[in-house]
Amino acid sequence: MKRWFSVFIISIFAIAAVSLVVVQLIQTRRTFSISDNMFSVSVGNAMEEVIKQLDSDKPYNSANFSYQDLDSLIVEELIINGIDMHPVIGVYDGSQGSFLYSSNPRHEDDLEYSPYRYSFRPQGVVSSSQYFIILSFPDAELFLQRNPNLYLYMSIFLLLIIAVMFILSLRTIANQRKLDQMKNEFINNMTHEIKTPISTISLACEMLSDETISQDNASRANFINIVADENQRMRLLVETILQSAKMGNKNFSMNPKEVDFNALTDKVLTSFKLTLANRGGSVERHLDATPSIVIADELHMTNLIYNLVDNGIKYSTGAPHIVVSTAIEGKHFVIRVQDHGIGIAKADQKHIFEKFYRVSTGNVHNVKGFGIGLNYVAQVVRLHHGHIALESEPGQGSTFIVSLPLKA
Repeated sequence: MKRWFSVFIISIFAIAAVSLVVVQLIQTRRTFSISDNMFSVSVGNAMEEVIKQLDSDKPYNSANFSYQDLDSLIVEELIINGIDMHPVIGVYDGSQGSFLYSSNPRHEDDLEYSPYRYSFRPQGVVSSSQYFIILSFPDAELFLQRNPNLYLYMSIFLLLIIAVMFILSLRTIANQRKLDQMKNEFINNMTHEIKTPISTISLACEMLSDETISQDNASRANFINIVADENQRMRLLVETILQSAKMGNKNFSMNPKEVDFNALTDKVLTSFKLTLANRGGSVERHLDATPSIVIADELHMTNLIYNLVDNGIKYSTGAPHIVVSTAIEGKHFVIRVQDHGIGIAKADQKHIFEKFYRVSTGNVHNVKGFGIGLNYVAQVVRLHHGHIALESEPGQGSTFIVSLPLKA
């Protein structure tokens, strides 16, 4: 996914998200205002009916006036008007500045400042004293009304979650596109990589079928060696692909046994004799580790060394010079494979062991590969509870350091 398109999509999403928050905030405040007005009207209608009923019962005296009846009457009228709440109720003597009655004395301060105040005549007669029925609704305001900004915070929080999921989706799509591209490159590389040894073997077989060449022992031996070398190369390519695929299976298992790593390394290096000779290269051995016995899977360790050495040869611009050494460091068997090739840039080093990842080879255009060799190596090391590291500078070659636990 192109960068400008990603920025465009994110910008559109940001504008839409901010607009949505603003619209929701405005609409919510309007809703709160309308709801508050309707609540006040409903309380007023209920209390108007209560006052009418009290006036219709006059004359009555204080002896038969029950504040508990007043409570019941007010609650009943509130329910009729759609308010299913039990308010704190107080009867206030304005001339004395005190409450004649309070259904909950602890809330008298709330009653004193409550806007729901209605005058009445408790004895049904006109008096110079001012009496009020006061209502207070501690739970009347909705939770969001008491915290008007909370709705905004909740909206922003939910939008942040959506934004995170949106960005993760974009990253997933981008990674998927990148993976598809790498897979396509892998298929193309695999096709060319396998076609090369097939073509070489085919050509060698044609030459061997020529009676003139077949009678020349030196030429015949040379072509037979080419066939064997290309066949070994193709076998390793196929084996690497198959084993890399198997390692993704949870049921994959190793076949560990005692392996003489020095002998195994020497055997692998010998198999590169013809390849190095054709390119005028050389290999330097320093197999000094003693003891050299490691508990490991021999097949995978063979492929591991082969991949590291093969990479060193492929990424050398001139005559390859490979240095392979083994040593005992603490409780670990350490093997170093050093080349003097084009090296690896810092930006590539953190991705070097990723599947299908291939380092840009600059001016070297004849380097082939699948992008799975080093990923395979890293998986083999991990399955053996070891560690792999890379030391490299562009133009100065690379050194791969594999550390494996020794036999206990």
